[in-house]
Amino acid sequence: MLHNPRVDITAIKEYLYADCRRQVVPGDHYLCIQDTTQPNFESNRKNIGNLEGLGVIGDGKSLGFFLHPSLVIGAEDGRAIGFSNIQTWSRAATVPRTELEKKRFRDQQKARPICEKESYRWQSAAITSKEVLQAAGQVTVICDREGDIGEFFAAVPDAKTHLLVRSTSNRKIVVSTASGALEAAMLFEHLSGQPLVGSYELDIKGDIRKKRIGRKALMQVRVSPIALLIQEKIVHLYAVEAREDASTIPAGEKAVHWRLLTTHTVEGLQQARRMLNFYAQRWNIEQLFRLIKQKGFNVEDSDMETGKALIQLTLMSLYAAAKILLVHLASKEKETQPIKETFTPPEIECLQAVCTQYEGKTSKQKNPNPRNSLQWCYWVLARLGGWKPHEKQAGVITIFRGWSDFQKIFDGWTMAKNFVS
Repeated sequence: MLHNPRVDITAIKEYLYADCRRQVVPGDHYLCIQDTTQPNFESNRKNIGNLEGLGVIGDGKSLGFFLHPSLVIGAEDGRAIGFSNIQTWSRAATVPRTELEKKRFRDQQKARPICEKESYRWQSAAITSKEVLQAAGQVTVICDREGDIGEFFAAVPDAKTHLLVRSTSNRKIVVSTASGALEAAMLFEHLSGQPLVGSYELDIKGDIRKKRIGRKALMQVRVSPIALLIQEKIVHLYAVEAREDASTIPAGEKAVHWRLLTTHTVEGLQQARRMLNFYAQRWNIEQLFRLIKQKGFNVEDSDMETGKALIQLTLMSLYAAAKILLVHLASKEKETQPIKETFTPPEIECLQAVCTQYEGKTSKQKNPNPRNSLQWCYWVLARLGGWKPHEKQAGVITIFRGWSDFQKIFDGWTMAKNFVS
């Protein structure tokens, strides 16, 4: 199928948008989280006969392509409903090597209009997402430091579309003085000089691989209204700073420090915490990339003969990964989420049979969640993936293993139902 010329990458994307659009609850608030990853197929270069759609990735030499999805999650219920935009592109192998060539390349890039740059992906993704999510009551587009682009702030926001971006540079801003006059200032210094609006404790998990010590960080929060002058247009924003107090930083550790820019109104601690919690949801798109790469579907090790087939396979794995993420996120929510939009009636029947196999006789060994809820489904898939009820919450990779095993079980179940009397 993936090599069939009638199977089109654009059609796959449109199917994913339609799947997202049908799940939008009119009037609800959604987070649209953007990020970029680079599937690397260098290890299989010799097996790929047609490189259509592929080129070099960020290291300037490895074979692959760039993938920029916009993952949509309910702001209040944490429900992952799919993708409002997906962009794929590649770079030619003519990458500047010497310092002089790099400087010339950077100068040429600066002179080009934003719509001709790769960075335009942040803006175009938000524009497409508006159309897919037009039934929503509110949309907050979330980006990391790469999305801190002046033109982005000037072009995208409207009455129901907001931006929430992590600041990347100490940019020049415009602020109001006590007398009401406007004056220029530098963002970082201005924020640090604002009075505290409050503080809160943040649990930081230890990580042996990163040599990070677990701790409770005391986060001090400052906010300020600011303005940016972009192409002779004044864009009004709010800046939020959350910096770890020195008293909670272990020796040798770096302080946790976030600076966010947003079009949402932020005037106190509660509104600032809401923005920080929204931005924390960006971790979910990192989880999504884990699922399609080495620890999940492992698309980078796929032995396909064309670049087009590899891109299509990656997009299909995105669709499946979003469903796994949906189940994982549902397990964190108090309110039950329906299973019917994610699994078909035959799949639910099969899941119920599997659940019976894994439940014990005592109440602690039973699935504690309501039947036909995604939380109930999470328990079943987690058990299939090797999780035990006394352990901490199962992660997305465990859910992926359970989901993969369930697909095999369901195939056998279907054959037995259809062909075994």
